[in-house]
Formats: sequence, structure tokens, C-alpha cells
Amino acid sequence: MLRRIESLSSAGIFEDFRWDATTPDFERVNLIYGTNGAGKTSLSRALDGLTLERGGFANASIRMCSPDGTSERTSNKQHDAEFERLFVFSDAYVERSHNFDGDTELAAVLTLGDQTVEDEKRIAELRTLIKDAEDSLPTASANAQAAERALETAYISIARGVVSALSRAGKSYASNSNYSSRMVKTRFAGDRSAWVLLPDSDREAALATVNSDERQRIAPRTFSLRARDDLPTEAEAALTASPVSEVLDTLRAHPHAASWVEAGQGIHTELDQCIFCGSELTDERKAAIERHFSDEVTVLQRKLDGLIEEVEGMQRSLSGLLGDGSLASGMFDDLRIAFERAHAEALNEASVMSTWLDGLRRALEQKRKNVVAVVEYVVSGAPSVDGAALEKSIADHNGRVDRHATLVQEAAKKVELHLLKSAESEVDNLVASAESAVKAKSEIEAKTQGYRAEVAALENVEGDPLPSAEVMAKELTRILGRNELSFELLADGKHYRVTRHGEPARGLSTGERTAITLIHFLEAVKRADAQGGKPVVVIDDPVSSLDSGSSMGISTYIWSEALSKAHIEQIFLLTHNFELFRQWDIQIDGLKGDRGPRNKHGFRSNTYELIAPYRDVRGTLKRSPKIIAWPPNEVARKKIRSAYHHAFLTVARAHVALREDSSMEKKLDALLLYPNVLRRMLETFIAFKKPASVRDFTGAMRSMTDSLAAEGYGGDPDALRLHLTRFTHANSHSESPESDVAIDPNEIDAAIAAVFTFMYVIDEKHFEGLCEVLGLEAGELLLTTPAATQEP
Repeated sequence: MLRRIESLSSAGIFEDFRWDATTPDFERVNLIYGTNGAGKTSLSRALDGLTLERGGFANASIRMCSPDGTSERTSNKQHDAEFERLFVFSDAYVERSHNFDGDTELAAVLTLGDQTVEDEKRIAELRTLIKDAEDSLPTASANAQAAERALETAYISIARGVVSALSRAGKSYASNSNYSSRMVKTRFAGDRSAWVLLPDSDREAALATVNSDERQRIAPRTFSLRARDDLPTEAEAALTASPVSEVLDTLRAHPHAASWVEAGQGIHTELDQCIFCGSELTDERKAAIERHFSDEVTVLQRKLDGLIEEVEGMQRSLSGLLGDGSLASGMFDDLRIAFERAHAEALNEASVMSTWLDGLRRALEQKRKNVVAVVEYVVSGAPSVDGAALEKSIADHNGRVDRHATLVQEAAKKVELHLLKSAESEVDNLVASAESAVKAKSEIEAKTQGYRAEVAALENVEGDPLPSAEVMAKELTRILGRNELSFELLADGKHYRVTRHGEPARGLSTGERTAITLIHFLEAVKRADAQGGKPVVVIDDPVSSLDSGSSMGISTYIWSEALSKAHIEQIFLLTHNFELFRQWDIQIDGLKGDRGPRNKHGFRSNTYELIAPYRDVRGTLKRSPKIIAWPPNEVARKKIRSAYHHAFLTVARAHVALREDSSMEKKLDALLLYPNVLRRMLETFIAFKKPASVRDFTGAMRSMTDSLAAEGYGGDPDALRLHLTRFTHANSHSESPESDVAIDPNEIDAAIAAVFTFMYVIDEKHFEGLCEVLGLEAGELLLTTPAATQEP
């Protein structure tokens, strides 16, 4: 199998070609698109010349590998046996293999000779062997089917058991459409080193995890509260403090009035008479009051105020610290029990702390009323609330919530492997039985096929050429879609006579000749000696001279021979025909399994583009071919799927570009190109919405006016319709190249926006769906205001 062309020289425009390291290697199916002049013919001729006979291998280094992708090697401009398996269909093949000049005869594929008596005896022996093999085949087939059926039944039973046990885990275990007998078969064919039988307790624990309900996260919070370490010491010192002062006789007799006198002191500083009792306030009396409330008293009062505020703050924090414990209802069962236990303990601690805070606060408030008096109160060590266990329960719960899906899948995997291990011995026995029965059947079939091939080879010595006249006529009819050509083997057994409606078919068209030679070519490939490996086939532009109908026939024929059958190891299709390239790209998408090199069903593929940009070669600009991966992005692939998508994307990008650069030059360029594209896009959209209006653009647009109004269009529906109809009629489908036609280039941006606004109003979901698929912002494409759509 060819993997890459490391280097190629002296091959048309491939003067000094080097494989780009970013280009993926060739696979079994390789589709290469290139315009005329890109180098497709040069490439096919270079590959055709690699054989020992033609000597082209001296100009190329080809990397190759075995069909399974191993044993890579590079030819390094030397001959390799792999090259003798190359079959290249190109113009060069047509020129050297067939002669259509003058006569209407085509060279026979097989040279004929006389059949000997020994050949006849051998044929009789082979027919006896064929009959014996055919007689034993039904029994062998029945045995193989029964063994395979028993094995498949076991796979189905295992799959159902796994899904029955693990369906709550979802994903691949959700149903037997996900976890099927095919998946079980794949498991048994793969690595089994991780399979183990679980102890009953581990299996039950894993199943409990699988069947557990998913929970919600709980917002983390603190449940702990602790007083300052030195709070008791400070409180006790404040309660027992006795500030130095000169105690007034009145306040000694009435200590409860101290706070009232203290408050009045500030009010009477500038007064000579008491505003409460009317008594005279002498300077001597004011000084006595001031000495009573000295600085030490003020400092202690502030200290007491601070301690009271601190204790009250702790009481407020304590009141909402633990809540009612309802958080536990949302936790996993085992964690809920631990949380509830810790919550009860914390409530007890909170009660003790509340009592302590309440007593301390009352003592401090009593002291604050008369700071000079000593309050007899014993301040014990401050209790605290330890919520660490509660906080850990919540953290454990959230951690388990975050990992729940992973834990479920891990547990499900353990149970799955346990179930597979349990069935391992039974399945291995069934596999061995099935393989033995299938092998016996295959050996009989292989022998029968070999006997028949030998008979065919001996009989064809003097039989019809390959392909036979009947095959040639049949395949040509399938390709061209008509049966007017017939083939007859001439008496010399080496040529065909070609007739059209019974008359000699002189002057066959190029397309007919291409189809005939392609049939000849692929029949030769089919019967190539596969002893050294299956053929590697290169087909260059097979539809270049055919109409669209015949092109589809050629495409289908090549696809059938190269991919629907198994006699070709690797296929390269080179084409400049966009429709053929598009059709094959779509068909490759439809092959079984993943697209690309990861395909596991024998259809590994890659798609390329062959380009030939100019580059400086020793001072001369020359085309330099490059093979690059295609598509460059998924948008490019979407473009070739539908002309409608392509038109929408192209017009949208032009609109955005005009917004960024609205110069006259850009407007003129857009005006020249986009009226036709706009009308084509509108016609497609309207045909989708109004199938009965096809071919009547003006009538269809008129019928859309009511739809615009019904959909709530804010502008004038008639004005929008007339704007679009006039613009597309006036500026599209014009065959005149005259440059003096008066077209206002300032109209193009508004016309594009009007078209998009029209489509958006008629079918908002359709429009937004197109934008989403093509990666566009719908809002950037619409008219800014409905009034912008009105006629100027």
C-alpha cells in the first residue's frame, strides 16, 4: 500500500516535489481534486511509470507499508515489487492499450490458444471434486450457522444481563441499543487482563453506587463560633475595676443616679443654673461633678461599652449559626446520619454558650450603670461551638456530588467486568466451536473456488475474451444509460466488432471510448494475479469527456468495483470534475464506520486537493504542485454539499465585508457579482416556501407580501418586495457587458440586507438555522430599521 510520495522529480510539473509533513498519509480510499493544470496528469503518469519496465522509479521515493499498516519502507528511487501491483487508468493507458483508429475493434484482454487433451482430463477431475465439495457444503454450512447462532445468543444474553444490572448508570449501559451483543463481542476480542470476579460485598456496594440517586451541592458555610481567648479575663477585670474619683455625697447616697448626672454634665457646662431643678450651679459645684467623673471612669465606660457590643454580636451570630438542621435532607444517607449527630452535639454546645453570653452581658450592663461600684460576678472560661464535623459532612457530600457521575461509571465498569468474567469460560468454548465449524466450511468453499478458477482458466483458453462480449455490453449500458452499442467476438478470437443499432459503430465518441477502456481496465484489475498482493488502482479523470448522466454511471461503476468488492487493496481517484468529487466525498461519508484513517471496517480514507501555486525556482516563476489535506475546515465541506448554503455564505460574507470597507471599489465588485447570486438564492428560498410558484419569480414575490405582513414586518411589505424585485430584475441575468448602464453601486449593501431581512421575516427559524450552521451572526445581516427597505 502506498503511504506517501516522499519526493518526485522529472515528472511534468513535478520537478522537485517534496511531501508536506502536515499532509496526512494515503489510506485505502484516496480522493484527490485538482483543477486543470494542477498536475493530475503528471502525477498519474509518474505513478504509471514506476514499474521496472518503464523505469520511472528512479525519479521517485515512495513510502509504502503492508495492508495492515505495518512494515513501512521507502523505495529511495529504487525499484520495489509493490510497483508491479500498480494499475493506472489515464490517457496514457488508453493510448498504449487500445487502438480505435480506422476499425471499430478493441484488443482482446486474453490471448487464446489450443486446449489440449490433458486439459480436458483435468477439467473432468475438477468437476468431480467440485461436486463432492458442493455435496458436503450444506452440512458444513448448517454446522457453522448453528455454532455462530449459539455464540450470538450467548453475546445477547450477556448484553441483556449487563443492561439489566447497570441501566441506571446511563451512557453505554442505558439500553441494549447502546450495549449490544456486538459490544460484548468486541469486549471478548480485546484485552481481558482487567476482568476480575468481585466478592459479593464489593459487587453489592458497586451496584448500590450505580443505583444511587444524584444529589445537589450544598453551599459551604461555617458552623463554629469561639470567643476571644482573653475575653473572660478582660470582662472580669472590667467588672472588678474601681476607678479613682471623688465621690459626690449625693451620688454616694443615690448611686443609681450616676448615669443621669453624667449625661447632664455635658448639657450644663456653660450654664450657671440647672435646667431641671433651677438650683444655682457654682464653679465649685461643677468642679466637684467633673472630679466625680474622672478620665478613669470614661475609659472604663468605653471598655464596658465595647465588651457589651462584642457579647451582643456573638449572641447574634450564635442565634443563626446552626439553623434547624434541614440541610441534612438533601445529603447522601450515610452523610446525613453523621450530620444529624454532629448537629445535635453542636446545639448542646450552642445552648451552653448562649447561657454564658447572656450572664456575662447582664453583668457588664449592671457595671456600666455605675462604673464605680464593683459587680460581684464570676467569669468562667468561655465555652465555644465546634462545627468542624458539620462542615466536613457538607464537604464530603459536595465532593461526592461532584464525582457522582464518575463514581457511578467506575462502579458500573467493575460490575460489567465481573459479569464478563463470569461468562468467559462459556464464551471461549462457544468461540472455539464456531471458529472450527466456520473454518471447515471456509476450507470447502476455498477448495471449490480454486477448482472452479482452474476450470475457468482451462476453458477460457479457447473461450470468449475477458471481459466477454456480454459483460462488455452490459457494463457499457449501465454506464452510458443506453444500449445502442453491441459487441461481437471476431473469428480470430482476438478482437471485438462494435456495432450501433446493427451497423458498424464507426467514429465512437471520446466518452464511449473512455467507458469501454475503463471496463476493460477494471476487468483486467479484477483478474490480476493477487499472489504478490491485491492491486493498487489509480484512476485519473474518468469522466472528463462524458455528460452528467454518463459521469454518474462511470462514478457508480468505479465505486462498485473498488469499494463494494474486495479485490482492490487501494484506490486513488483523481479528478477535476467538481460534481464527481462532491459525489464521492458524500459517498465516503456514508461508508460504514468513522470517516478517515480511524475507520475500522476496511474503508480508511483521506481527501486531498492538488494545487500548483507559482514559486520562484532559480529566478523563474514556475508552478509548484502541492498535495494538501481537504477540506481545510468543515465550512468548506458544507459549501460543496449545497449550492444554496454556498450562496448564502458567500453573500453574507460580502455583506459583512462591505460593512468593514464600503469603498466604491468594493461596492462595484459586489454589484458585478451578487445580483445574480442574490436572485438565485431568493428563487431557491421561495421555491422552498412556495413550491407552486416555481418559474414565476415576480408572482411568487407578490404572494409573499401578505406573508410579510402576517409575520409582523414593521416596514412596508410592498416597498420591500418592490425593492427586491426591481433590483434583481434590473441587475441580474444580464448578458450585456456594457459599462454605461446606470446602476447605483450604493444600492448593493442595502439590497443584500433587504434580501436577508425578507428571508428572516418569512421564516425566522430557517434563516437563523442557516446562520448557525455556517457560523454567522444573524443580527449582522439584517436591515437596521424596517424603513430602510422602502423605495427611495
